[in-house]
Amino acid sequence: MLVKLQGKWLRRGIGVTILLTAVTVVGPAVFNLQSANAIVNTPVFSVHSPISGTVVEFNAAAGQAVSIDQPLGRVLNLRARESLENELQTLQERLDGLKRQQADWLQLQQEFARRAKRHSEHGLARLEEQLAEVASLAQAQRAQVRQDSDTLARQERLAQEGFISPLQIDVARNALQASQARLDAILAREKILRVERQALGDQIYLGDGRNDVPYTRQKQEDLRIQLTELQTRLRETQSRVDQIRVQLAQGASSQQAWQEAPIQSPVAGLLWRKFSANGSEVIAGAELAQVIHCGDAFVDAAVPESQLSHMTPGTPVKYRLLGTDAWREGKVRATSGSGSNGADPTLAAQLPRERKEGRVLVDIAQDGWSDPEAHLCYAGRMVDLKMPRRWSPRALLSRMTALAGT
Repeated sequence: MLVKLQGKWLRRGIGVTILLTAVTVVGPAVFNLQSANAIVNTPVFSVHSPISGTVVEFNAAAGQAVSIDQPLGRVLNLRARESLENELQTLQERLDGLKRQQADWLQLQQEFARRAKRHSEHGLARLEEQLAEVASLAQAQRAQVRQDSDTLARQERLAQEGFISPLQIDVARNALQASQARLDAILAREKILRVERQALGDQIYLGDGRNDVPYTRQKQEDLRIQLTELQTRLRETQSRVDQIRVQLAQGASSQQAWQEAPIQSPVAGLLWRKFSANGSEVIAGAELAQVIHCGDAFVDAAVPESQLSHMTPGTPVKYRLLGTDAWREGKVRATSGSGSNGADPTLAAQLPRERKEGRVLVDIAQDGWSDPEAHLCYAGRMVDLKMPRRWSPRALLSRMTALAGT
């Protein structure tokens, strides 16, 4: 009997132990979300070349501390004066060519103006001749109308005295109407010619199949626009020529400034990467190196996008460097969805994410980490991130319904 009781309590103890173990292991995973896809990240600040030339004395190594405006090396351009002289010669030749082109175009513009004037004068002369011809026709037609009117009056008197038939009166009346119609047409033509003469005086050409201005006038307007653009290029080229002449005339001190420039860091921090070595040829504005600052470090984590709605700024989370035991407190700074999975060149490290994973940025404090400068601010180090999991009964029910429907 005693053996049976001991076996019963032993089984109960084993069951309780298994239950506690399951709660200890499964409980945190149920009530907390832990992400192993997280890294320490920090913004990078670029160091650019101030001038084009050759990099020299750029001996700083990755991890070296730098201060604001600290000289890290130099960029030498021993061909600066020679380049300026060559540029000056090229610009002077271009300036002379533009001036010759301007003179040719001005001469051509004057030729177009003479042609347009002659065209206008010939057009006016032609219209004057046509108007004179129409006036003569109108005068002759008025005489014909008077003659036909007198004939009609005479025929009407003869018809009253019975010497002619009424048919002859109709013939005379029709002749008068035809003469009057021809006179009206001639007068209308004269009016049209006068309108064309007035328009021609205003440099406008009327008529079917004609342009409003002659081809010569159109070319003259196109040439005027091109001359305006040419004068703008002339002023720009002349300004650059004057600027180079001033630079060449400033003497040795200015020449030295153009031939040499220091490489300086824009911020205080640690040298993260170098993209150029001593002897490299670079152009002005080329990126030479990148600098990071440990005070700007943060945790960059990938989490399921379904949990982002609960990750509001200020939400407390826990994190630890991979391989360490101490969990530290942090707060959510910002979040972004899976639609922004592109690489960010302004950051020191890139976090790989799956297609449906969101991004959480966590503010951290590095004061508890050992010598962060010696570890390059721990940039790129993997991090375990733990945050509270939020369960939404409605979302869970919706997912179960969708699974049941499939």
